[in-house]
Order: sequence, then structure tokens, then C-alpha cells
Amino acid sequence: MSYKKAKFVISNTEVSARPKDGRGHLLLLGRSNVGKSTLINALCGQKIAFSSKKAGKTKLLNYFLIEDKFYLVDAPGYGSTDFATKDTIQFSSMVEEYVKCPELKAIALLLDLRLGLSEEDKRFISYLSKVGRPLAIILTKTDKMNQSQKAKAKASLNAIGIEQYLSSDLSGAASSKICDLFMRLAK
Repeated sequence: MSYKKAKFVISNTEVSARPKDGRGHLLLLGRSNVGKSTLINALCGQKIAFSSKKAGKTKLLNYFLIEDKFYLVDAPGYGSTDFATKDTIQFSSMVEEYVKCPELKAIALLLDLRLGLSEEDKRFISYLSKVGRPLAIILTKTDKMNQSQKAKAKASLNAIGIEQYLSSDLSGAASSKICDLFMRLAK
């Protein structure tokens, strides 16, 4: 299953310039090159979000209207990239501002656990779990992991108290579960 109706609406650098038409927002967060744009494209069944193999290409907040019901908001990635430095400070400020927005209904944090769960990831998960919005954990690139890697990833999440998450292997079943989850969270 994929969303039948999806369209790019606007990109901007300021949270204050977000769409304010009464629809809910679901903020997609994750490290640079974790697969946020790829996931959006898979869920929408079309190449609607720009994806790149080079980390740090998303610099703006990108708003995608889904089923005329809610916005998926693709945020710049966090973490070390060739483009990091002042961008890291801007990212932190943007997230702190966005979590206060009345339109924000939920946050989806994408994690590529082939790389392991970094201290930065743990701190970010801890912060996001305290902001008062539902937090969905989506594991990306699981189709590239063997069973041993998947077990290790699950153990690392369990060790910090996360027992519920979805895997995004871009299969029909996984995409359908994520589509359904996002529709429920964005209400």
C-alpha cells in the first residue's frame, strides 16, 4: 500500500513559515543519509522527494501533503557530515522550535542500525521521548542487514527501553504498516 495522493507543497528554512491550514504535521527526523527521502518516495509510490547518496543534501524543511489530510515534513539530517558545523546548531534550534508547534502531531525518528546506535542517537531519542509528542521509531535499510545484525540492532534498542519500532525494508507489507501508522499519528 502507498498513499494515493501526495504532493510537494513548499520548502523553507524557518519553522514559522510552515503551512498553518489546520492539518497535522508528522516530522521525519534522522541522521544524514538515513533514508528519509527514500522512505517518503516509497510511501508515496513516486519520486516526490529528492534523495542522494551523499549525506547532508537536505538543507530545508520540505512539506509533502498526504491524502489532503496531513503533512509529512522532511527535515535536514543530524550528525557528522561534510556539511556539519553551524548546520548542527541550526538543526538543534529548528527541532526545539518545531516541537512547540500546535500542528505537530507526532515525530518519526529513522535509524540505520547497521552503523550501531551512537551516543548522539541515544541522547536524541531521550530528548524526543520527553517533548510530549508520540515518537515512532523506524529502522531503515533493514533489507541490507543479516539476521545477526538485526538481532544486535534489536538488543541495542531494548537496552535503552525501546521495544516498539517498525522496519522499513521498502516491501509492500512494511510500507503498508508505516502508511497506516503515519495516518493514525497525524490525526
